Amino acid sequence: MIKINNRGFIPHLSSMKRHKSRGIQKKGAGFTLIELLVVIAVIGLLATIVLFSVENIRAKGRDSSRVSDIKAIKEGLSMYYNNNYAYPDSGGGAVEIDGSSDAMSQDLINDGVMRGVPIDPLNKAMGGVTYKYYYESLSSQRDYQLTYYLETSSIKNYSQGENTTGP
Repeated sequence: MIKINNRGFIPHLSSMKRHKSRGIQKKGAGFTLIELLVVIAVIGLLATIVLFSVENIRAKGRDSSRVSDIKAIKEGLSMYYNNNYAYPDSGGGAVEIDGSSDAMSQDLINDGVMRGVPIDPLNKAMGGVTYKYYYESLSSQRDYQLTYYLETSSIKNYSQGENTTGP
């Protein structure tokens, strides 16, 4: 490093003493507490962002599966109607579709139009909403209504929350 002396001029480089570089030595080689806390905070923030992104992607995937399941059930009901000239009887109210023991599922499986009836990917209550599929026959088995719930509004023409469909 060049130093300016008291007289205000820079001495000639040849007159300066040359020192061998010994490298920089710190008293405490390591990180300070502040540096560690900043790194931990950044890692925590990134982990939180990733966690919420993954959960949102999973919810969208479950919604996509629900829409596909409902379309499959509707196709099965349409084939059942073509074979029997009526939709399965729900007994006068909405019935939870459990995939095997409910009346609609049994009718579709016994008629040979479906090997198995799909159920909701969660098939449980979560966040105050019961994610299950429901079937109700209407108008003396000439009409029906399927009810299901979506977690997001990510699918075009479908809304978050309760959705219903029929033939």
